[in-house]
Amino acid sequence: MGALSLVFGAELRRRWRSWLVLVVLIAVVGGLVLAAVAAGRRTATAFPRFAASYGYDIYIYNQKLVPGLSRLPGVSSVTTIGNPASGQPTCACTTRAINPSNFYINELSPTALRRVVKLVAGQMPAESSPYDVLASFTLQQDYGVHIGSVIRAPLFASSQLRALESGANVAPSGPTVALHVVGIGAAEMEFPSGTTPEYDLFTTPAFARAINPRVPHASVYLVRLRQGSTSLPRFAAAAGALHLDYFSNQATAAAAVAASIHPQAVGWWVLAVLAALAGLAVIGQALGRQAVVESEEYPTLVALGLPRRQLVVLGMVRNLVLALVGAALAVIVAFALSPLTPVGEARLAEPSTGLAFDPLVLLLGALATVVVILLLGIWPAVRASRVHIGGERASERRSSIIVSKVVAAGAPPSAVIGVRNALERGRGGASLPVGTALFGSVLAVMALCATVVFADSLTHLTATPALYGSNYQLSFSTSSGGPGNPTSWVSSLEHDHSISAIMLAATPEVSIKGHDVLAFAGKAVRGPLLLSKVGGRLPTGDHDITLGVTTLHQVGAHVGSVLNVTLQLPTGGSRSVSFRVVGTTSFPSDAGGGLGTGSAFTMAGYLNAVCPPGREQSQCRQAFASSQNFIVLAQVISGPKGQAAIAHYATQDRATPPTVPTSLVNFGEAVNFPLILGFVLAAFGVATLLHLLVVSVVRRRREMGLLKALGFVNAQVGATVLWQATTVALVGIVIGIPLGIVVGRVVWNAFATNLGALPVAAVPALAIAVLAIAVFVVANALAVLPALTSARKLSVGQLLRTE
Repeated sequence: MGALSLVFGAELRRRWRSWLVLVVLIAVVGGLVLAAVAAGRRTATAFPRFAASYGYDIYIYNQKLVPGLSRLPGVSSVTTIGNPASGQPTCACTTRAINPSNFYINELSPTALRRVVKLVAGQMPAESSPYDVLASFTLQQDYGVHIGSVIRAPLFASSQLRALESGANVAPSGPTVALHVVGIGAAEMEFPSGTTPEYDLFTTPAFARAINPRVPHASVYLVRLRQGSTSLPRFAAAAGALHLDYFSNQATAAAAVAASIHPQAVGWWVLAVLAALAGLAVIGQALGRQAVVESEEYPTLVALGLPRRQLVVLGMVRNLVLALVGAALAVIVAFALSPLTPVGEARLAEPSTGLAFDPLVLLLGALATVVVILLLGIWPAVRASRVHIGGERASERRSSIIVSKVVAAGAPPSAVIGVRNALERGRGGASLPVGTALFGSVLAVMALCATVVFADSLTHLTATPALYGSNYQLSFSTSSGGPGNPTSWVSSLEHDHSISAIMLAATPEVSIKGHDVLAFAGKAVRGPLLLSKVGGRLPTGDHDITLGVTTLHQVGAHVGSVLNVTLQLPTGGSRSVSFRVVGTTSFPSDAGGGLGTGSAFTMAGYLNAVCPPGREQSQCRQAFASSQNFIVLAQVISGPKGQAAIAHYATQDRATPPTVPTSLVNFGEAVNFPLILGFVLAAFGVATLLHLLVVSVVRRRREMGLLKALGFVNAQVGATVLWQATTVALVGIVIGIPLGIVVGRVVWNAFATNLGALPVAAVPALAIAVLAIAVFVVANALAVLPALTSARKLSVGQLLRTE
């Protein structure tokens, strides 16, 4: 071991610069991969951690005060908010009218404000100032409200209370307040769960003291339960006696928000995997090249009596040192990059932005980095040790079949030599690890092609509503007792020949194994149920149920499982009924659910479950009809008549078209993962090819000198490098593109299925053809400088001096 230590020390002093380059390469690749994995974990847990810090379990709205809520069973805390009645707000910061139906002025104490609102930017409103406010991030995103904006809100007068309660359309006659935005905040109620965004201003008790005596206001109560959803049944039973105006369990909305953010986490993980694969190719090639360079001295060491197994140990010790230092630096790089993530809505939800050290990811990732580097270095170390004392390796040189075919085809010498340099290692001092370079080329092209397939599939998904659960063009949403009774919508649509399919659905909430999810109890009025089937079939029988993919995983079920579903009875209380899972469904986000979150029944099956046959069935069904919210979905025929019908119902009856789910918006717009992937993989691919060409020119300079001595002109010498680059590119294109299409389809199908959408992959032939041409052009562009260098750098005498 003493001799081995001496040799290692000598190699370290001689080659520390090249070792440092390898360490930096490992640190950069490992740091990027660890940062992406940590970003995925941070993104996936951002909203649950936000809800734990600032959230609540129950939302209650009531026109009158509700004393004694904190004494109800299971209540941990109650945050009270006053809502003064306001009209159409205005702001010089936007030319668009702020939606007044979802605009709220919230009066909170400073303690309550810090409990339910996260400060995103600016400062909290001063307690003594009645007109300083915190604006919601939705106002900033949708209407350009910023710190310093002034929002003018007309308030209703106390004398208008009865008119408001009756639903009369009256203009506010109370004072108009000018509210100064001093900060931007984020509250749980503002994160999109598939419904219309909420726009909030948060004021202080000083505002309440100045305004409340003159303005009617309602009360909102945010209730946190001691045991979360477990305490809900007891609380709901006790709260039912209070006859509240509105009562909402936030678990479903919170789950929908978390589900909409989750694709971002998946995107970071996909980025980490593909970056790791491309990075491995670059690092593997670099380790192989380093082993070849260092093996030049191995014949001498063997002649001096050093066993070949110790040459392997020498190479592995070098790899271990590189891996340990590189992994440590990778952890530092990932830690330094942590303030850049998460992004988009996940960043708004992240309770603590800034530097974050994830020990699970970073420490285990560092260990994995060391193991992977050692595994990558085993074969180069073993291969480098297989030498004869005379200087040649024990393995015989094998000629490539492709090179033989090129020779037989009568190709010019520069083409033959360029193809040989790309496909054969060479021997002695001119040997190169071409296998890793070709593997890197294939891997880079494969990953780029897979990215193109993934990106085009994402575009196809967002442009095809039926794939993300919106298998309709018109949606009407109203409660049965108000204007626009769903029965009247259905009747109107039935008489319209431009409507091809109609579905009426109630949207209650159900509980499955402790998970509260939105339910669709649907009735096909014309045509089939307008739900998008992912797998299995849609419900047809009274005991059939379909679930979203996310819900299916949450409850640990599969197609064919029998589940006990807890239903809320219209007359009070709950009932558990068994249903068989017959398929998976993608649900429209418009109704408040999510792509993979929700459940679906037939209307008849759901009604029979909540209102079983008996003397009280008729009364129960009447209570169901009066208490449920209903939606009516409609498909139109194709062509001008269908488009005219959409325009008519949207204008006259306030029907809404399908909206792209926030989960897809988050993935494709807040973070353009396909674009990030493309840049990362292209950079690694360029690095791989450039590394091969530069090293090839340096290692084979003597061969170039020999060719010049035999009559090659500069143009022919440069052409060999161009042919080498062309060959590497063609190998990558021929093998990488078919593999990329397969990988892209597999990754997309897994992503779409996990998201809850229909997994339909798109293969863009034109984009892939452009990619192939781009790879070919870039490879030859990269080869220009090495080609010029090989042709002009040294004279024949200089090139042959050491021969």
